Amino acid sequence: MKVKKIAALAVGAAMVGATVGFASAQPTVPEIPKDFFVNADGTPNVKIVVGSNAAAMDVASAADIAVALGSLLYTTEQVEAQNAYVKIKAEYPPATLDEWTIYAYNFDTMTVDHGLNYTAGELAGWATTYEELPGDYWYNGVNYTGTYTDWVGNFMVTTTIADKDKTGDEQLIDWHITLKNVQLSSKDPAEWDGTMPPKDADLIVTPGNVTVFVDYVLYNYTVSYTTEVRPAYPEWGVPAEYATVTDWYIGDAENMAAAGGTEVGVYSPGVAAGGTFTVFGETYYVLSVGNDTFTAGLDKGTAWYQVGQPQAIEGTDWIVTVLDISIIDQRALVVIKNAVTGQESDQMILEKDTPVDVFGDGAVILTLRDTFVGIDGHLIASIEAQVDVDTYTSGRTIIYDGKTWEMTIKTDGTYITNITLTNLDTLEGNPVDIFGTYDLKYWFEMYTLNEAAVGYDIDGNGTIDDVDRVVAYAYIALTEKEGTVSEIELSVGDNVLDTEYYVAGIYADQVMVKPVASPITVMDYEVNLEDPGSNLILVGGPVANSVTQYLVEQGISQVDWYNSPGDIEYIQDALGGYDVVIVAGATRDETKAAAEALMEYLAGL
Repeated sequence: MKVKKIAALAVGAAMVGATVGFASAQPTVPEIPKDFFVNADGTPNVKIVVGSNAAAMDVASAADIAVALGSLLYTTEQVEAQNAYVKIKAEYPPATLDEWTIYAYNFDTMTVDHGLNYTAGELAGWATTYEELPGDYWYNGVNYTGTYTDWVGNFMVTTTIADKDKTGDEQLIDWHITLKNVQLSSKDPAEWDGTMPPKDADLIVTPGNVTVFVDYVLYNYTVSYTTEVRPAYPEWGVPAEYATVTDWYIGDAENMAAAGGTEVGVYSPGVAAGGTFTVFGETYYVLSVGNDTFTAGLDKGTAWYQVGQPQAIEGTDWIVTVLDISIIDQRALVVIKNAVTGQESDQMILEKDTPVDVFGDGAVILTLRDTFVGIDGHLIASIEAQVDVDTYTSGRTIIYDGKTWEMTIKTDGTYITNITLTNLDTLEGNPVDIFGTYDLKYWFEMYTLNEAAVGYDIDGNGTIDDVDRVVAYAYIALTEKEGTVSEIELSVGDNVLDTEYYVAGIYADQVMVKPVASPITVMDYEVNLEDPGSNLILVGGPVANSVTQYLVEQGISQVDWYNSPGDIEYIQDALGGYDVVIVAGATRDETKAAAEALMEYLAGL
């Protein structure tokens, strides 16, 4: 007796394991065309058939399939969108600001820079491999006749990045960058002996070899050029007419020189006390200017402070609390506290347009600019703030993007005229990060050409050999780190990027939902087997669904539903010329799993 019980339990455990395994497997859905389910006009082309002997779970599965099928019951029609616009976008790769060739080995540099004579056969030693590249084709500042050491010692280039700093609120200032004495460090030192360029290398820029010149003296200047103001009409003997046109600009001395401009006058002599300017994007409020020195604080702008509402000075740990305001006397009673250190001031009175050094050390300077009553009746003070006020002299360092830079300050006693920043850190890598938004890159290129392939005596030795001759180049470039994206919005009637095309209309697909007008789910005994009137989805196997049973008995269905782990069978021309899909399994759970697989398939359609 005990033996029989143990055996029965063992069989039961095996059956449970099999059921779990089948239910967890995802049934495979055959390729069923969309028009099996829905007509071209968005109406249903199928009915879902539930067996009269079906379990409640089969009915639920049929309902789930019906819901999934509903997502296909629609049509689309194109309509013109009203008051709409289209957005067009262009993506540009990172721009190259400047590029320098530092090594060039080719016909021109052999014959022009090195003076070799092709007709005299002096190019007979033309390199055929990387290892044969000569070491005296580096650019030495004049031509390609230097060694690597010559190049390092003579390399000095300048480039300009526009509109990086500013004076006041609007006037933009350029960065004029000088880069010199750059070195190379091969990533495979064993293959590079310092003669020809390394195939892959890091750049090394030691301290003092990157400078950024920021010029705050701006000029009005003009640039004149000749342009055609009237075209020629030769058939009538009318000549073209030209005139000199003059354009006006504002810029620094380097801008004016680069444009070939003519100075008209000084637009701005620099930055005086009471003005603001930026260095590496940080804004300074100038309190006084001395002999190559100035006193300034970081300008945090003006903010509104409501009585009794503590508020931080933007970007700092200082909290300002306005205790009281006198609208008539234009005064405000305030207290200032550092949220990190706990340092706190006494109560103090701010008077309109009178700066107050809160702690007497330049840490915080507040200036009351206005007092007024807000729309909600609250008293509000408009207060300007400067923090970290200090005197700056040449040799002072600042941190930008994690790098340390030394300032060299030039003034004329009244105005700050320019500031030069010099790197104090070694910059290394490939690419080298420059100012957080630019990359300094090195790369090497080599090309080959076979004399026999082109039928020409490339090296001038009197014979066309079946040998490759090489040319080689090494470059350094300053590029943007990231590309840019340009977006334009166009409405009806707008021209497309200054072409002859314009937006004539904007159209969209409008979805027209088709409501179900008649039952989509029927019982098996309602189906006319000779002419069902539509395609059918049969939910349940031959035990639960009589239509499935008929197809099995007729040999039309080929699935062993009595042992099925959950299957979906697609049968074309199954009943009266209509197609049938059977969704079933050996158990209710397996039928449910098959129904879920079909629902997922419908979602994909």
